[in-house]
Formats: sequence, C-alpha cells, structure tokens
Amino acid sequence: MDTISCIILAAGAGKRMGGDLPKAITQTREKALIDHLLDAVAPLNPAKTIVVAGHKQELLKSHLTSSPSAKGHRIEVAIQDQQLGTGHAVKCALTALGDFKGTVLITYADHPLFTTETLNLFLSYHSFKKATVTMLSFKAPPPNGYGKVLRDTKGGVIRITEAKDCNPEEALISEVNSGFYAVDSAFLKPAIESLSNNNAQGEYYLTDIVEKASKEGQTVAAFPLSDATEAAGVNNPLELALVNEVLAQRQVHRLQSEGVIFVDPKSCFLDAHVSIAPGARIGPNVQLRGTTSIAASAVIEGTAIIKNSTIGKGAIIKLGSHVEDASVGEETSVGPFAHVRPGSKLGAHCRVGNFVETKNATLNDGAKASHLTYLGDCVVGKDTNIGAGTITCNYDGYKKATTTIGEGVFIGSNSALVAPLTIGNGALVAAGSVITRDVPSDALALGRAKQENKEQWAKRRREGIK
Repeated sequence: MDTISCIILAAGAGKRMGGDLPKAITQTREKALIDHLLDAVAPLNPAKTIVVAGHKQELLKSHLTSSPSAKGHRIEVAIQDQQLGTGHAVKCALTALGDFKGTVLITYADHPLFTTETLNLFLSYHSFKKATVTMLSFKAPPPNGYGKVLRDTKGGVIRITEAKDCNPEEALISEVNSGFYAVDSAFLKPAIESLSNNNAQGEYYLTDIVEKASKEGQTVAAFPLSDATEAAGVNNPLELALVNEVLAQRQVHRLQSEGVIFVDPKSCFLDAHVSIAPGARIGPNVQLRGTTSIAASAVIEGTAIIKNSTIGKGAIIKLGSHVEDASVGEETSVGPFAHVRPGSKLGAHCRVGNFVETKNATLNDGAKASHLTYLGDCVVGKDTNIGAGTITCNYDGYKKATTTIGEGVFIGSNSALVAPLTIGNGALVAAGSVITRDVPSDALALGRAKQENKEQWAKRRREGIK
C-alpha cells in the first residue's frame, strides 16, 4: 500500500446539534466524534494528519492537544474561515500537505463508525486498481440525500451528482457516495484548484474531482462498503443517538466474541469503559455504568445496576441489586434486592442478602448479613454473622461514627449497635439488644429490658371488651 496522508474535514459548526461547539468535538458515548476517526486512521500510520478547523477553532485545537486519540498522529491544523464547501475545505489543507507524494485519504470528523479494517481495505483497493481517485460508496434506497454515483454503459464511474442537483432519473440511483476518498497527491492539487461553484448550493464540491479524473481518462474506482452502517454521519441529536446504538452493539458483540455470555444483550446497557472478563454471565435488564469491572465467572442475574464498581471472580449479584462505587470479592453473593452503597468493600465468600444496605462498610472474608440489615460506617471481621434486622446506628444528627466488629462474632437479630462501638472477637450479642458500650472478646452482650409476663392479662382484656 502507498504512503498515505490523511485530511480530516472538521470545520463544521454543528448548529443542528443544539449547541455552539465545533461539531467534531461532540461527545459520543465513548469519546469525541473526531477521536473515533483518529483512532481508526492511526494504525494506517499516515505521514501527516491534517485537520481542517473552522468554527471555534481554538476549542478544536485545544482538544487535539489533550486527546489521547491524537497522540499517535503528526497533526497539522489548517483553517477554513469561510464555509464554502467540501472542495474549499480540502483547498485549505493543501498548504499543510506541502510536497507530500502518495495517497491522500480524505475523511470527515463527523463520521465516527468507520473501522481501521474498512479503511485499510479501501486503501488497498485503491492501490490494487492503480486508481487516481477512489471513492467509498454504498447502497442506500432512494429517496435519500446522498450524492449519486453515476456510471457509463460499461460500469465505469463518470461522476457524482449531489442530491440537490439530481434530475428525476438520477434521484432513483441507489449507489451513493460516502464522502471518503483516496486520491493520488499529484492529481489532487490541480483538481482542487480547478473547482467551480456553479451549482445549486453555490459551493465548491469535492465530488467534482471525480468527473475531472474521468474526463481526463484517469482511473476512477468505487469501493463498495459492505456495511452501510459505517457510513453514518452525525448532524443532529437523533443521528448521534443512532451512532451511539451502533457503538453499544459493537461493544457487546466484541465481548461476546471474547467469551462473555449475555442472556438478552438487547436489554442491557453498558457504558463505554466497562470491562467484562470472558466467562462472566450477564442477565437481562442489567446496567453496567462508569468504570465497572466484572471478573471471570461472575454472574449478574438481572435487573441490576452496577456503577464504578469491581465485581470479583465467581461473585453473584442477584436480582434487583444496586452496587455503586464499591468492590465485591470473589465468590461473594449480593442480593436479591440489596443496596451496596459507595465506600463498601465486601471481601471473599461474603453474603449480603435481600434488603440489606451497606454504606462505607468493610466486610472481611466470610462475613454474612443475610437479610433486612443496615451496615453503615463499619468494619465487620472475618466469618462474623449479622442477624436479620440489625442496624449500625452511625449518625447522631451531627457527625458519623464507626462500629468495629471483630472476627467470628454473632450479632443476634433485631440488634441496634450504637456507634462509636467496638465488639471484640468471638463475642455474642443477644437478639433484640441495644448495644451502647464496647463488648469484650468472647463476651455475651445483652442490652434489652427484662421481660415481664402478666398471667391471664390478655384473657381478661378480651372478656372486658366483649
């Protein structure tokens, strides 16, 4: 394949996006629009990457200095002060292109779905055909707003006619132009200099270089895009949403190909920076947000929300659970209907059961709170069992205090542990207790009123009511 340079047209204002930023830095679910294209082109190792900037150019320049996607490029910024068409935009890039000799790949910043594989095939096809100009075309049923690829009786490409300039017969053509070109550098400069704006929009069309090459007897080729989805551009919030859908599908498909099991992939939502190891199983209606990481063999049963959290190997997040800014250890079980709040650290082989809430709580290996419990601002020792209905009373209305529970402790059901409090290793707290003082190791703590039974009282009450 020939040496290449890349021109990225990125001068658009993006007024239809509802803001006033350069369209090129509009954010998709993963990164800015232009970053997708920079990442796709980088493995092709372009000699130069020329970005044509216009509207609020300083914002785009700033983005290019900070974006990780720009790091692998030798970027030069060309300025298009007036929006006079795609041909004029390329003309603005010619000075930066300089005396480069080879193939010039012309692209658009607002087309984020093209893959490196497609662009590599496109350039290889251009080289194989020994073409002067190769366009990337695809099929789109009419009516549509794309430029039509017109061919002669032998099938050769003769020109591209923009949608607004089509006659009724041309408007029915289904082969259309994506806007991406591979052009011989020796042809590009004189072709651009010769462009006219004698057309319906009064603009300098880049598409006119195709007709010029054809009339000169140069080889003009059209590379058929196998997946027309890749040619999707972004001009408004609806098109951005459609692009985000494709990016999300690609993420799921990639994970599936790596060995992640999705029970119902269409019902799941994954943020772009979520990582899932092969062998994990994701149930229906699951949201994985932020920087969440799911380890191998973990199971997310369904209807769960996990944000910025780490789920360990073999862990299970049961139905209806919410985990946020937390870590869940290996072979630990959470839920169903549990709420693991920020700052929670669950060790290995722990159990946090139904209707249990943790917040800023550390549960060491083997600790269990199986049902109906609140654990806030606490440390729970290894192999300790927290009975149903237990509450760590961590807030006095002014400040938070910590409860520290040792290893092998048994906390009876319906206990209230009033912080600050320390319960020693091996201690036992009787059910229904309110514990306000520290409990020594291996002690029994009872903090409840003495029971009193009044014989026949209930019977007399019933008879009195009657």
